[in-house]
Amino acid sequence: MAETRIRSALFIIASIFLVLAVSVFVSGCVKPEESKNVTQQAAIAYVIDDLKAKYTDAEVREIVEMSQSDNSWYVKAKVTYNYSSPCPVRMHLYYDYPKKGFIISPPEYVTKECTVCQTGTCVIGTEEEAIIASHTLNGTSTAASYITHNANAKPDVKFYTEYVSEGTKYKNTWLVKWSSATANYESFVLVSNEGQVLKSWEAAKMGTT
Repeated sequence: MAETRIRSALFIIASIFLVLAVSVFVSGCVKPEESKNVTQQAAIAYVIDDLKAKYTDAEVREIVEMSQSDNSWYVKAKVTYNYSSPCPVRMHLYYDYPKKGFIISPPEYVTKECTVCQTGTCVIGTEEEAIIASHTLNGTSTAASYITHNANAKPDVKFYTEYVSEGTKYKNTWLVKWSSATANYESFVLVSNEGQVLKSWEAAKMGTT
């Protein structure tokens, strides 16, 4: 009887070792989940979900650039706070998914303290920079006054490779329109991508006299 029990125990132990050996062999043949090809849609979903979870109060959370290398997606994303205000705060974040996931590093701020073109070569390359430039650079006193007297003023910004105004052609410019629900006119500023204020003016809202 004792001998039979010993044989049964040895059989069970041998079976366990066999199962473990097979598991190790199979796991060595199967690639980890993270090494498999990840679709662009899956990478986008991962980044957007992460941005929503970490930057819940931001007005803008979106992907700016994407490229693929070694079965991993390199993603540049932007997060902007207070986009509809005179002083938006924009920062860039980077991902390498699924290879590394979120690249942990201090945020790369594009705008932070409501200032642009303070030193060195000036390049207005984003909507947020154009918004700030439209009321802080020399030649923008009209827009600055409009914002001061209309606390609910909001910007609308567009980039033009060519913009024509009163017969004059301007290349690579940002047009920023400031509008308030409580004012019957709007303020406009045309700023070059090199930080030069080309023109500023005011006009009645469409449909008002």
